[in-house]
Amino acid sequence: MIASGGIHPAEYIRQNKEKDYITLLKNGIRKIAQAFKNKPVWIRNSDMRSDEYRNLTGGNQEPHETDPMIGWHGIRRLLDEPKILKAEFQAIADLHAEGYKNVGIMVPFIIRVEELRKAKNIMREVGLEPCRDIDFGIMVETPASCWIIEDLCKEGISFVSFGTNDLTQLTLGIDRNNERLANRFDEMHPAVLGEIAKVIKTCQKYHVTTSICGQAGSRAVMAEFLVHQGIDSISANADAVDEIRATVARVERKVLLEGERRKR
Repeated sequence: MIASGGIHPAEYIRQNKEKDYITLLKNGIRKIAQAFKNKPVWIRNSDMRSDEYRNLTGGNQEPHETDPMIGWHGIRRLLDEPKILKAEFQAIADLHAEGYKNVGIMVPFIIRVEELRKAKNIMREVGLEPCRDIDFGIMVETPASCWIIEDLCKEGISFVSFGTNDLTQLTLGIDRNNERLANRFDEMHPAVLGEIAKVIKTCQKYHVTTSICGQAGSRAVMAEFLVHQGIDSISANADAVDEIRATVARVERKVLLEGERRKR
């Protein structure tokens, strides 16, 4: 969506063209909201790694970092450049005013409660109260967010969505783009599963909806684990939807039967 405009988000701000950026986002998100009318649509704030959009106008001004994967991106960048974040929130607020109230927002790469708190304050500046007027959630893609999930829930969030690619990479200390390490990159590693289980359990305590995005949700073995943990929703690649749907149905029936047996 951002790339379709041909201009880096930061360049819109440098040229004082926030309105053009807002319009670009609204036009793109509106189509999705219309396609999924009356169903929740969660939009992630931009997560611009410094090496991803160099081909866009203004991209040549991006910093050169030794490891962009863990560099200046996600909410840490958006809070450093709050006009970008506010423009993205404004696009969502405008769509709500048009009647697309099914659109929610999720903040990427959270590692501190203060980041969440500051983001919510900027959302309030565009006239929406997080968790009341709009579904306001976070991506859980860092080990830090897993360990502070209770504090994040207490601060107030509507939902979480697991970003398993980053979560696995950061938990295992494995570069997911390194072909030599590809056979060691595994979302089913006990450490990753433990983090996911901890987050789901804590979110259930605070009535926070849980979901998963990324490649892991397309693996039947992961879907089975998630259903047992009590996750609320799973997203999968189009070519894996039928298999995952069948897996979820089978495991849910099994869980219900086991529950009935324990009652006897």
